[in-house]
Amino acid sequence: MAGKICGTAPVYASLDAIFSGTSFSFFFCIEVKNIDVLYAEEKALMMKQGFSQLTDFCKGRYCAHQALEEIGYLAFPILRDEYGAPIWPEGITGSISHSGDAAAAVVARKTNIQGIGLDLQKREIFPSAVLPVLFHDDEVASFLSIPSDLADLYAYAIFSAKESAIKCFYATHEYLAHLNEIVIAMDWINGTFSAFIPATQNPKSFTSDLELMGRVGFDERYVFSAAWQVT
Repeated sequence: MAGKICGTAPVYASLDAIFSGTSFSFFFCIEVKNIDVLYAEEKALMMKQGFSQLTDFCKGRYCAHQALEEIGYLAFPILRDEYGAPIWPEGITGSISHSGDAAAAVVARKTNIQGIGLDLQKREIFPSAVLPVLFHDDEVASFLSIPSDLADLYAYAIFSAKESAIKCFYATHEYLAHLNEIVIAMDWINGTFSAFIPATQNPKSFTSDLELMGRVGFDERYVFSAAWQVT
């Protein structure tokens, strides 16, 4: 079922569930290391980068190229703005994420989607020392009562939701939020969440709370989330 947390589904199918019923084009890939997947302008961005950064960049851009091709954009180099965010074609919004040996990208036309954020996290033991720094008390409380073998997974789900929200808030409001500014309210049963920044707690003094809706899922290796805002 769309949006449900399903630990046995393959990652591509789970991403498919997250984007079920939407107009998004997305692509997932593993182990893309060939620099020839990049266009000349993209290669120029990575001239002085190390091997790890280069392979991450190759994976992400390859996924983005494939997602763009699905909606008719061929041979479009995806450059970066001053904060490192992808620069998409006019009238397109999108997001790229990579973790471990995997990457994913999603794009959509701005006719009905104002912005989107995508995040992918490799499942590992979550560093508990950062919980009080990055998470709010209510967020931690939402998974402290569950079995310990699931606590790391749920912590990564909230962390991933924050990361996707950061990307979406930047795309929609040109505001680069910090992880601890964003409050996540997770619906663990349906695999959905709301992400908001209280108006009283952000340095840009927005007159009202900023809020997004999103979905989260996982498989045996990865946790992934997406947050978007309609026009």
